[in-house]
Amino acid sequence: MGGKWIWIYLFVGGQAVLTADTFRHLTEKDVVFHGYVAAVDENGLAEVQTQEAGIQKINLSNFEMQINQEGRNRLVPVLSISDEIAFEIETAAFEEAIQKESHRGPLFILIEIDTPGGRVDLTRRLCAAISELRFCPTVAFIKGEKNLGAYSAGTAVALACDKIYMAPNTAMGAVTAIVETEEGFKTEKEVYGEAIGEKFGSAWRGYLAALAERNNRPGILAKAMENMDIEVLEVRRGNRNLFIEAKDKQPGDQVIEIFCKKGELLTLTPERAVRCGMAEGIADSRSRLLAALNASDARVEVNQDILKAREELELVIKRFNRLMENLDLRFKELNARQSMNRAEALKTLQDILRQTESLVRLKQKYPDVPVSEEKVIRFRNTVKAEYESVRTMR
Repeated sequence: MGGKWIWIYLFVGGQAVLTADTFRHLTEKDVVFHGYVAAVDENGLAEVQTQEAGIQKINLSNFEMQINQEGRNRLVPVLSISDEIAFEIETAAFEEAIQKESHRGPLFILIEIDTPGGRVDLTRRLCAAISELRFCPTVAFIKGEKNLGAYSAGTAVALACDKIYMAPNTAMGAVTAIVETEEGFKTEKEVYGEAIGEKFGSAWRGYLAALAERNNRPGILAKAMENMDIEVLEVRRGNRNLFIEAKDKQPGDQVIEIFCKKGELLTLTPERAVRCGMAEGIADSRSRLLAALNASDARVEVNQDILKAREELELVIKRFNRLMENLDLRFKELNARQSMNRAEALKTLQDILRQTESLVRLKQKYPDVPVSEEKVIRFRNTVKAEYESVRTMR
């Protein structure tokens, strides 16, 4: 990678600094460290894992930093987003995993993406976890597997990364936010009306553009991925090629291409993404990507935390459903019986109520369980009311 990371700027204590591997003191020229920043405390002091002296606490403003990988580990952790972005437990696992991996001083973190999209709130959390990663580069690899690319929310995650590479025959784009309703999926304007829907859409467009521009990508192209009313032109202005909205064309602009026509959402193939600066390159495999980033000899470790989170959720859902069905059946059988005495009924209801409270706690701990918390609470309240009715019976 070497100098390829020279444009990645971060901010510590209000000062722009570079993600770095070599630290040279500004006044004491013989003080030189090779290493990587593992953490920064609330006072702005960096904890640097150095080759020369182990862990050192330094004030980064006192050091000049250069990127040369001399102090980083020949390691590339891999995090995968390989399905719909739909579960809080996976999002939390990603947030923890990316921080944990960054503290190991890898060359970069590779985020492999193959998703049709997902929830906006969870997507923002994923993007924040990537964007706030202050001392470790990130590379998105859009893979061509089940979903054939990074669509909708997946594009936002890719835009949050420092670099984007795409596999052949993949795509990125089509980032309009949609809302799931009882009648199916609808746009925000269809659900909330023109004015409120446009307010949400404008905020989402601005967010996408900010993600793109943070890494020197054309923000207008990110906006065109969300709004089909935006027509984008590629123009020659002076000695530069620019992507602009059609309405912003100036008299001296030479139109090279109508890059995105009004009435369509922008979706980019790998070739077009590279040509317009939304992606750095095309790679047909992980090994080819590592070679392109001078990391062929790096140790690759696929982080399993997100997969384990999904497996944990699947087990919890099975447990929840079994418990819910069992309690519902017991409650119905209790109501159907005529011969049970009051003491037996109270004892049974107490046991059902105790287990129902466990059900409520389980749902609160795992909000991804596909049953509304209101439904579980209503069942608990029904059991509680029945218990009080029997208890006060004379």
